[in-house]
Amino acid sequence: MICDYIKPESILFELDGSDRDEVLAELTEKLISLNSNLKREIVYSSLEEREEKMSTLVSENFAVPHIVSSSVSETVIALGISHKGVEFNSLTGEKAKIVFCIVFPESKTDEHLEILKDILLLEKNPDLINNILSAASEADICELIYKSGEL
Repeated sequence: MICDYIKPESILFELDGSDRDEVLAELTEKLISLNSNLKREIVYSSLEEREEKMSTLVSENFAVPHIVSSSVSETVIALGISHKGVEFNSLTGEKAKIVFCIVFPESKTDEHLEILKDILLLEKNPDLINNILSAASEADICELIYKSGEL
């Protein structure tokens, strides 16, 4: 299912941000470029608020900041890659290298859960993670995800 949402234009191949807030700002801009119904201030502040409640760092290498919004009728996903890693305020100090930033519509709870499940499956495949981090382009990342057969 996540393959339906990851396209080369939804990927930031190398995040410039050096901390969580800068990365959330970059990914917010990418989300807005993918869906003009989204409002920058609302998306960014909602993502920050979500992170303040609890870090969305899933494991070493992965963070999944996500919100639910009435502004979208379809799920919007931006994927950011940070080879140096970004601190997501985890208790262990682990850094995210792959960040899926997602805006879910209020009406699609089942899809919401299915996409999060797909991301967790992706996270459990160390070869795929290494290949994504070694990919040469956004198109290569898409191809790796499509070919993984898991998602």
